[in-house]
Amino acid sequence: MGFMSLVIIFCWPLFFMLAAFAAFLIWLNTALNVVVTIMLVANLAFLILLLFLRTKWKATGRMEPEFINSYEGWRHYGLLAAKGLLTGGMVWEAIVVAICALLLLFHPWSVLLI
Repeated sequence: MGFMSLVIIFCWPLFFMLAAFAAFLIWLNTALNVVVTIMLVANLAFLILLLFLRTKWKATGRMEPEFINSYEGWRHYGLLAAKGLLTGGMVWEAIVVAICALLLLFHPWSVLLI
């Protein structure tokens, strides 16, 4: 839980800095390429981290229903939430990486800026 708070605390200022950077470079017709590339690299790194964590967690057997059901109360629900958030986070990051890659591949904004 503390890790997620740190991620949120440090990612929101980064988002606003990238938005300001994009607003500044829009006149150079390079802003969107730069921002999307930075987003692609950052999200790909985070996706790799999530895949690594999920692989390690699954290899130890902590994602198995028997292990999760062996706990009661808040630990049981915490493990279920962690399992769901880890899987959902991987799906979300994969979608964001795919969108960023498609944006870099097709450049839909070049039609609007010409």
